[in-house]
Amino acid sequence: MLFLLVRAITCDLFEREPIRVCTGNMGSDMLNNPGTETFFAGSVIRGGDCVFQTKIVVIGAQGAGKSSLANSFLGWDRTFRGLVPFAMGHGVQAGTLSSSYASGAWIGKHGSPGVTVVDTPGFNSSIQQMEEMIWTLAQLEEVNMFVLVFRYKDRMSSELANSLKSVGHLLGDIYNNLAVVVSFWSFSEIDEADRKNRNVNRRRYSNQIGGMIKDVLGTQVKVPVFFVDSHYKKSNIHERREFNKEASKLWSFLSDVPPWVSLPPSKLKAKVQRVRRRTGEIKEKCQVYEEDRHAWLNKVRHNQNIIKHQDDVIMLTRNSIEEMKNNCASFK
Repeated sequence: MLFLLVRAITCDLFEREPIRVCTGNMGSDMLNNPGTETFFAGSVIRGGDCVFQTKIVVIGAQGAGKSSLANSFLGWDRTFRGLVPFAMGHGVQAGTLSSSYASGAWIGKHGSPGVTVVDTPGFNSSIQQMEEMIWTLAQLEEVNMFVLVFRYKDRMSSELANSLKSVGHLLGDIYNNLAVVVSFWSFSEIDEADRKNRNVNRRRYSNQIGGMIKDVLGTQVKVPVFFVDSHYKKSNIHERREFNKEASKLWSFLSDVPPWVSLPPSKLKAKVQRVRRRTGEIKEKCQVYEEDRHAWLNKVRHNQNIIKHQDDVIMLTRNSIEEMKNNCASFK
């Protein structure tokens, strides 16, 4: 299991220089340097200033399991109790607060190609974090595969759909390089039996997810769906075999498509500014709507109070009339 580099992206968004690619002896040294220190139960190069040519970006909603999947791409599994390349959250808690990248051997196997994996904040994080992710990708210049992590049994929320559209608008045509990984699809005997009883299988679920993605993005590109269980048990032969099988399919897809190339910084900056303006306009409209809504609610409450007062007056008048009737009747 090789882990070479984890680096948070914190520098100024518009002044970043491209990150060097580990080529030739440089890449070989990063994977095979015998003088490296032990770290994360693997190997790390001190001050590594380059990334591998093959780059994978993991995106998706908060809590979908992005960081767990990113770790599994570098060979870490859930049985490891120490530090891992990417911090993981619990439930809806965000584990990744800024885009960061780690480089190592694909699924941690000696002799595997070197890859660089980028972990990103959840799509339900701030617009600033999404912008920061965009500039991180501009630094990398090329990306071989965008992995959208979709949690099993989740629905396509409007927030996730809008975030996907925004990313597509900023990055351009990423759809040929987009793959979906269904997370929390366990291959344990209990979970497989449960899906069988409910008549859920990979083919049917893939078609359902693929159809949703095409509708949301408005593309005719068929987005492939994979079932890489980052929480698999290495001690279980069947679960380990399924993990390796799905990971191999994912690698085959990655190898068959040309890399996505980032826009030049000047054009990307212009796009980001347009999105900022549009976001500001939407926020302003939302603020006006919220003010109108509060004014309307106050008016409704005021009218309700008037109606209640009138009802009370009417009831009081009725009671007075009844009392007068009774008094008059007693004098007859």
